[in-house]
Amino acid sequence: MRAIIATVALCLFTLPVHANQNNNIIKACIDSTDNYNRAAACYQDWKQGKEAEELAELRDFLKHNPRYRFPGQSLNRCWGKPREMPFESAGIEMNDKGMKAWVNYKDKLPAGCYETAPWDNRDVED
Repeated sequence: MRAIIATVALCLFTLPVHANQNNNIIKACIDSTDNYNRAAACYQDWKQGKEAEELAELRDFLKHNPRYRFPGQSLNRCWGKPREMPFESAGIEMNDKGMKAWVNYKDKLPAGCYETAPWDNRDVED
């Protein structure tokens, strides 16, 4: 049992620890000032700028991909695009004997937007 505990403890202490970007920015802000209040203001300025960049990126993405604004439409690459119907004509006739309905289908259909649409429409030229 001691061997298992020693092995687990050894693994925990020998794994490399990588600080995320927030920790590096906080450390830089603390090193650049002599006051923790100024260091906190420095970090908040950086954080607000980063959040503004992420929000601008998200707004640009949603502007070009409006299907992501509606629940259940994120996988619908045909959303908002004109679609070609698979039939040429259809009709219903009623007479004294009953009713007759028909549909004339097209011989060929072009590739649909599922095969040709990109995931992100920002690269598509209008």
